Amino acid sequence: TKTIALSCQERQIEIYVDNEYLGRDLVYYTVPKGREYIEVSCRDNGVEVYSRRYYVSGKEGKLIELQIPKNYKYSSKPY
Repeated sequence: TKTIALSCQERQIEIYVDNEYLGRDLVYYTVPKGREYIEVSCRDNGVEVYSRRYYVSGKEGKLIELQIPKNYKYSSKPY
């Protein structure tokens, strides 16, 4: 097994990996043996604002910095 760190500068953002809530700011995740990818989801008050699949094979001990788009709070949905 390998452990990776995920960090988000937006402190209110909730970090999920494979639909498991890990926390905010800086979190650690132990990748199950044999997994090459993880699904990362970032949420603000339960609303997903960022989602990405990361290749983690060979990345033990690495830090993944999550870059949330600056305009994530703005929606193009009509009212």
